Amino acid sequence: MDLRAILTDDHGALSGVPKQSMKDFVVQKIATFIATGILDLGDPLPSERELAAALSVSRETVRGAILILSTKGILSVTQGTRTVVASTEVGELAVQSARYRDISGYSLDDVHEARLLIEGQVARAAAVRVEAATLGTLAKSIEAQEAAIDDPVRFLICDREFHTTIYRAGGNAALADIAADLYSYLLDHRRRAVAQPSSIATSIADHRAILAELEARDPDAAARAFAVHETRIYTTTKQLLTKSSRKR
Repeated sequence: MDLRAILTDDHGALSGVPKQSMKDFVVQKIATFIATGILDLGDPLPSERELAAALSVSRETVRGAILILSTKGILSVTQGTRTVVASTEVGELAVQSARYRDISGYSLDDVHEARLLIEGQVARAAAVRVEAATLGTLAKSIEAQEAAIDDPVRFLICDREFHTTIYRAGGNAALADIAADLYSYLLDHRRRAVAQPSSIATSIADHRAILAELEARDPDAAARAFAVHETRIYTTTKQLLTKSSRKR
């Protein structure tokens, strides 16, 4: 399958909405990173080359998307300096931004249980249905993650792409959307968690294990690998929240 046919948005290739241009796709992706807290006000964006690698698109596409977002006042582009987030008011540019806000109302334990159930099902389906081209995309995503091992924000951008690519590969639009919503939970805290020593390297190792089981077409093993990874995310996030509450 042509990569451009699946990279329309987080759920467009499954739910039958009209295809977007690749530039619109990147606009939507960057807006979603802002809406979910991966990128915050004043944060510098990764370079065009880094974003292109993370999103599997060309640098020209990234450049065009940044220009669109800068004309809307969401990004600030100054010659000779890094492009930064100028506003977090992305409106409807982000996919399902209202749902991202709503998901924050749930407890960490509830979200953890839901992710185990839904991601397990998605992983099983993906192990059966994933195409060779998608496996290649996931492998390249891991390469981009390794290049971001000292950059928590850039790593989370790659991390989100890795997860949502697998969600779509499961072939169920409803489950893919729900899984993506649950992934967005407390991403501002995840930024702090992945900044801890060895955290990114551990996540990359988890991702390699997940990819290996998808390549082996083993549904149960893929679900177990996802569960190990999700439980690690739950544990580190809970530890971070506990530390934060003690400081108050």
